[in-house]
Amino acid sequence: MWSHWAGYVLGAHRASLPPTKKVTSFLGLNANQKMTTTAPETADRLIPAPTVREAMRQGGFREAELIAGSGGLDRRVEWVRVIETPETARKGRTGDLLLTTAYPIRDDPAAQLELVATIAEVGGSGLVVKLGMYVDQLPDGMAEAADRLDLPLFTLRQEIPWVDLMEPLLERIINAEHSRLKQSMAIHRRFTELVLDGKGLDEIAKTLADLLGSAVVVEDATFHLLAHAGGSDIDKHRRETIARHGTPPRVLYDPGIQRMLREVANHRGPMKVPAFPRLGMDRERIIAPIYAANQVLGYISVLDHPPDAEEIAFMAMENAATVVAMALIKEREVAAAESSVRGEFLDDLAQGSYGDEAAAVRRARHLGYPLTGHHVLVVVDVDGFSSFSRGKQLTEEMIQSLKREYLRRVSGVVKRNFQRALVGARSDSVLALLPLGVEVDGAEPRVRALGQQIRESIAEWKPGFTVSVGFSAPTVAPAGISSAHREVRSVLETLTRFGRRDQVVSANELGVTGLLASVADDRLLDFARRHLGPLAEHDRRRNGELVETLRAYLEAGEQQAAARRLKVHPNTLRYRLDRIGEITDADLNDPETRLNLAVALRVQGLLDL
Repeated sequence: MWSHWAGYVLGAHRASLPPTKKVTSFLGLNANQKMTTTAPETADRLIPAPTVREAMRQGGFREAELIAGSGGLDRRVEWVRVIETPETARKGRTGDLLLTTAYPIRDDPAAQLELVATIAEVGGSGLVVKLGMYVDQLPDGMAEAADRLDLPLFTLRQEIPWVDLMEPLLERIINAEHSRLKQSMAIHRRFTELVLDGKGLDEIAKTLADLLGSAVVVEDATFHLLAHAGGSDIDKHRRETIARHGTPPRVLYDPGIQRMLREVANHRGPMKVPAFPRLGMDRERIIAPIYAANQVLGYISVLDHPPDAEEIAFMAMENAATVVAMALIKEREVAAAESSVRGEFLDDLAQGSYGDEAAAVRRARHLGYPLTGHHVLVVVDVDGFSSFSRGKQLTEEMIQSLKREYLRRVSGVVKRNFQRALVGARSDSVLALLPLGVEVDGAEPRVRALGQQIRESIAEWKPGFTVSVGFSAPTVAPAGISSAHREVRSVLETLTRFGRRDQVVSANELGVTGLLASVADDRLLDFARRHLGPLAEHDRRRNGELVETLRAYLEAGEQQAAARRLKVHPNTLRYRLDRIGEITDADLNDPETRLNLAVALRVQGLLDL
């Protein structure tokens, strides 16, 4: 019943092949050649497995009669085997062409009908029933079921041996598998050469794009653009991704996209995914996850691939994903080593532990950092990182991954503006030392703009995840960096204490607020209540506006400006000021009294009283 010799040869051969999608491809490639941008015209073209329609023209299959299921004649025949029962059929694989005499179920029409449904369920390519040995005709309903399921159903006369049908098909299938193996080896060799030659992501993307004649995009695990090559710009999403250096958040956080990405990651290999026109993804594409040590490092997307080259695309993307993973690991290790050296030097400068000035100059020269002139120290703090990680229930691995990406994004913004800057991480903060040179005019607006870019980059990357940026006044290195670091840290601690988030502030900016940060909360509260308590109580009981009137008057500096700010008549303002004096027993013309009230108002705002 079984063709044992064919099963042994082909089974052993298939076990040696990498898993690929069973889709037709006619892109030629000799396993001993390097790939070219177009398929060479050689006899070593990729031979696809035959379709059922093609099989009908070979050997004993020419004697078979198609009874039903003509809608499935383009199914690929990946294997041929003899089966007898539905239970045996369930052990089949996609693309199996199944042959049967129906001996065990010759008296069971229901089981014969079930055979058609079972083969269709497991993805078989067709069923051939030999008549005259144990069954003389197909049961009622079997042809209708085959038509409904688009499963080709044939009958064969009993005098036609199975081997006449199987032998030419198995030869063709073995040739197809051999062709597939040669293609896979050639693709693997080409990408291995890229790794051995030390090529980077741009060259890998270009090779993949040239091989497939398709558009290629490589992004990391946070969907920051790493490389792209080839193709047209017809797809809106691809254009936007390239322009924004990564997938836009509105696309990334779409529920449909999130489900698709989870499916791709779980599949662990290339998958064809549908278009999402509402998000600008106008074309379907193939996406492959980039895996290393059971961690997704990124994704490769291919679109506009030739319809007859999908199998090559799957093979090539599997190999490309492997070499991209190796390249990313290498880049990560190099960057980590460089970042560690530069970060250690920056940390030593910030802590004042760099040794003597000569040692600092030598280290700066080794790192290519210009230590002469003036410098600005920038510190970027995540607002409420502990509460954020608890709220999101992040694991330690996820936290470390988040911190790496946070450092990478801040570093990217800094390096685009100050190429020779030193950048390093310290706990939940990122430090950056910016070389200004001898010219410091206009430095503050430039650094403030950098801080805004950092805020926007982080907010775009992870909505709800905010940072505050503090920066020092221009200072000299190495001697002035540690004091600059203390000043900036004090600024950020003040912001944290008073609940101010998502800020960009200089060390010189806080003024009185900075001084108040050194005073305990209970003393600040007592001071505010002593000077503003009666006034606040009056407003609470009568729904008044005397506190805001006092604030406007002290900030404006004179009555006319305060009246305009409050949009009231000057006489109304004078009346309110008189009432303020009566309630607080304060002389608003006394400079010290005005100062005390202004500080009390500032404390009220800081403590949100």
